[in-house]
Amino acid sequence: MITAPAYQGQSIGVFGLARSGLATVHALVASGAMVFAWDDNATAREAVSACVEDLYAMDFSRLDALVLAPGVPLTHPVPHPLVMKAQASGTPLISDLDVFQAARATLPDHKVVGITGTNGKSTTTALIGHILQQADVPAAVGGNIGTGVLALNPLPAGGMYVFELSSFQLDLCQALACDVAVLLNMSPDHLDRHGTMDRYVAAKKRLFDMQAPSGVSIIGVDDDHCRSIAADNQNAVPVSVMSRLDKGVSVENSILISGLNGGWSIDLSSIASLQGSHNHQNAAAAVAAFQSLGLGVDDIARGLESFPGLEHRQELISFQSGITVVNDSKATNVDAAVRALNTFDKIRWIAGGRSKDKDFAGLANAVTSVRKAYLMGEDGDAIAAVLPPELSRSVRATMLDALAEALGDAETGDTVLLSPACTAFDQFPDFEKRGEAFKNAVMKAGGHRS
Repeated sequence: MITAPAYQGQSIGVFGLARSGLATVHALVASGAMVFAWDDNATAREAVSACVEDLYAMDFSRLDALVLAPGVPLTHPVPHPLVMKAQASGTPLISDLDVFQAARATLPDHKVVGITGTNGKSTTTALIGHILQQADVPAAVGGNIGTGVLALNPLPAGGMYVFELSSFQLDLCQALACDVAVLLNMSPDHLDRHGTMDRYVAAKKRLFDMQAPSGVSIIGVDDDHCRSIAADNQNAVPVSVMSRLDKGVSVENSILISGLNGGWSIDLSSIASLQGSHNHQNAAAAVAAFQSLGLGVDDIARGLESFPGLEHRQELISFQSGITVVNDSKATNVDAAVRALNTFDKIRWIAGGRSKDKDFAGLANAVTSVRKAYLMGEDGDAIAAVLPPELSRSVRATMLDALAEALGDAETGDTVLLSPACTAFDQFPDFEKRGEAFKNAVMKAGGHRS
């Protein structure tokens, strides 16, 4: 784990004891802090029983800071009671990222790459980690993907920490100075938590606000929000899949073209895990980051070509009779589903679940390659209502019912695509469990990994 000697002797509260919260408790205890931990779930509290303290009843004047889990509401729909209590007592609210930042002074020489965006941040984070691994650069990947940042093992000198950063994490974080900060794109998401699009954009922009002047900012410039941020950032390296950039990295007809460090290009068309404009954007951002860090183009090319893709993000599964099945369970919003719908042909599309904002209008013009829509779950009917009337569709109770019908209908050359445009919470604990159930059902029906 990573420890932060700067917290030795301090009294720190930790609220929320899932992955990042547990790692924070262990790291702070090992750092010599007095830790007072609480979770509303009694089972979660058992894992750190020696540190348990009811923070609702505690006098916050005893605390030097309160570490919150990313899911704790700061402002919307209403501030959490412990947030209001901390604000009333003047207790600083921080995150595990702040603890990591405090630890950096005692870690061997290293760099931090932070990746955020509405869509693609997990794939880009995994891609950057993979390229580093292939180039034999010491690397640790964590944050919103996989492992909490404080649960990572310290890297040797020359290592790179690669963090996926959600808007929830950035909204809470006070000080994380990334050497390379990547913003891929922005579209409406998590507005129930942020309240407005402006607040959501402001949370993402914090990634750059916290950077040192020497930091490099990689910014996708294919949407208005990101273009505005790039225009105000003197250190911005632009990335685009919609227009050719002379001084950034862009993709044109599947050819990635870099205008950095003397220029370079690579054909992405044969890399199965990086198909579609969204993955082209992910690759372009990764290339911009690595060229800014000075990694050789041969190492970058090898990493791109060997990238296996990310589980639950357009994950390819072969099926009988030339049918392709795609597990895109991570597409929990409309924009992510649109990206998948624009990637494949002859689609039998499985969508639905519990929507974040009930606004499915963006799907209406994205279904030109859909042969039939198989809609399911809590908001299946709401999706059906916005689709063109001529599009064939059925509405089923569960995802597995929809999958069985889609596989039964599929013909040679078809793609059976799970890209729900919704969260999984009506039927599953999270998108990972939904994706696992989907893949297990496909395998039982005769599928095999591509």
